[in-house]
Amino acid sequence: MLVPAALRRAVRRSLTATATAAVLTGVALPAAHAAEPANSPARSVTYRGHHFTVPAGWNTVDLDRAPHACVRFDRHTLYYGTPSADQDCPAHVVGRTEALLVQPAGSRGAGQARTDKTAHQLAASDARIQLTGTYKSDPGLIEDIATDADLTPQAAAPARRAAPTGRLAPATLAATTVSSATTHYTGKGFDACAAPSASTMNTWNSASPYGAVGIYIGGAYRGCSQPNLTASWVSQQASAGWHFLPIYVGVQASGISSPTSQGTSAADDAITQASSLGFPAGSVLYYDMEAYSPSSSSSVLSFLSAWTKELHAQGYKSAVYSSSTSGISDLADHYGSGYQMPDVIYDALWNGTADTADPAVSSTLWANHQRVHQYSGGHTETYGGVSINIDSDYLDVAPATSTVPHGTLWDRTRGSSGTWAGSANEVDDNDAITAVASAALPDGTLHTFTVVPGSGVWERVRSASGDWAASAVKMDDNDNITAVTAAALKDGTLHVDVMVKNSGVWDRTRNTDGTWTTATKIDDKTSITRIALAGLTDGTLHLESLVPGSGIWERVRSTSGNWQTSATQIDGNGDITDLATAALPNGTQHLEAVVPGSGIWDRVRTAAGTWQSSSHIDTNGDITAVSLAALPDGRMTADAVVPGSGVWDRSYSAAGTWQASATKIDANSDIFAVQSTGLPDGTVHLHTLV
Repeated sequence: MLVPAALRRAVRRSLTATATAAVLTGVALPAAHAAEPANSPARSVTYRGHHFTVPAGWNTVDLDRAPHACVRFDRHTLYYGTPSADQDCPAHVVGRTEALLVQPAGSRGAGQARTDKTAHQLAASDARIQLTGTYKSDPGLIEDIATDADLTPQAAAPARRAAPTGRLAPATLAATTVSSATTHYTGKGFDACAAPSASTMNTWNSASPYGAVGIYIGGAYRGCSQPNLTASWVSQQASAGWHFLPIYVGVQASGISSPTSQGTSAADDAITQASSLGFPAGSVLYYDMEAYSPSSSSSVLSFLSAWTKELHAQGYKSAVYSSSTSGISDLADHYGSGYQMPDVIYDALWNGTADTADPAVSSTLWANHQRVHQYSGGHTETYGGVSINIDSDYLDVAPATSTVPHGTLWDRTRGSSGTWAGSANEVDDNDAITAVASAALPDGTLHTFTVVPGSGVWERVRSASGDWAASAVKMDDNDNITAVTAAALKDGTLHVDVMVKNSGVWDRTRNTDGTWTTATKIDDKTSITRIALAGLTDGTLHLESLVPGSGIWERVRSTSGNWQTSATQIDGNGDITDLATAALPNGTQHLEAVVPGSGIWDRVRTAAGTWQSSSHIDTNGDITAVSLAALPDGRMTADAVVPGSGVWDRSYSAAGTWQASATKIDANSDIFAVQSTGLPDGTVHLHTLV
């Protein structure tokens, strides 16, 4: 017969047999009668009145003749017919290439077909059939085959646009939404490439030891078709008591070129797919990052950091699946180093032990119900006479919704003339930071210290010329630190004091040569919640500690380096919730205290060492946090957080008077902590946590 133009185009675009063989390596084909030889010439299949011509090297599979064939999109195959509810798939298939599924309109899974560039997928249909085409790098080939079969590929669905607030516009939720707690579970689970049928799930629910199931919700590398995976299926299984690991298989290490944008886009698409299946905010979503070479570590960590940051921004919990020897060990090795860490790790370590231990991950990391262990790779198990090829998992997943605010660090500058910069700059994007402190040395450098729970305290330095260090450096690895404060002395030394949960306050000194001393405990009171430190002109250090219900207590370090053996109560107001302190060049010290419903009260310590009575300087009873910065000319600035409003600034003149009213300097309503520091050149740096 004559060779049509369509066939000639397909032949010209055909992929080589070598590439096809590589894709098929290690994969068993369906029964022989259902597949054509891989090395046959370009051929055609007529199905429901449409004529499909595929390139040489492709397989064709008649699903009606091979009812349990696995429809997988990682090999060059034309599948036609109705996919089975119980496909015989290997447990784990990752990757997509040029492939086609043609099925009757209205058949199982046909309604899921869509054109989606993120998923590398095209769709086309008419009254009789529905075509789903996938591709790795050649969408044009799929378009040609569909067009030549008298089908018009659908346009891609419009991308979700950001809402005015900068958050994503809400995805259209499924009619039935399951609880986010369905992604929490302790016990055995399994994952299968294609979501099993409802009847299989019912049988395994009764007969198997498993209580959770991993489902592949989307991504350009999701290898198996999902004829069963719908919102109603998820709702039905949740009602039956099943829990879930929603897994998204997007770009892999070798394909990462723009880590931040790709990681953010992957998170956005994962949220879209998860919400369409009924998983609400608060659910744990897993990124499947297969094993990769060490040369890809940096790009993968940046990608996963962006994935986590975006999920958190949208209210979802982040999880990462990877090999113990690549992705998981990389995350563990870089915990607290500036990358955003997932809430849960899903660890592929096939040692056959159903627990969550891994020698590559410290027991102190992801220690609070934050782990899944894939302890056995692809194998077949049978319960109630029903077999599935699965990976076996052990879950301990119930990541807490932290009651402690955490966020990223931003910096805003006030010039020596008193004018604040119009915008803040993000200087640390680790969104696990819970507390910040800073101090300026006589040489003009600014030293900022951040607390990362489970990791310790990290220092980032701004040079006298205004350049921030490229990364933070860990200076204290105690993972139970809850609060931090810092102060510099005129001799060029710097002190950092930390509150350690169930231990007390510890002091560490930075010498003039930049080295740090070991920490020394200076207060064993475990009820302290806030601390503030000031270095006076006489060389003494004053530590102010807040004890809820008791007030503020002070402990002094003498010029000889000795700390007082006991603290002295200087304010007995038990309602105080936050405090800040600063020392002026004239030898006086100011202490600010936040009293809910009342505002900020200022107390002065004279150069002679006497504390005065408090003065009310701000009556805004909604203030939750305060910071104080002193300048070389005797001026000060007090900065306060008003939830839902932002940061308000009030100035103190060199003559000793407070500004009559406060001025809003940052309208970001998500700010929950502030730290102000005056530099020798008369500028002020305001650090905020968002």
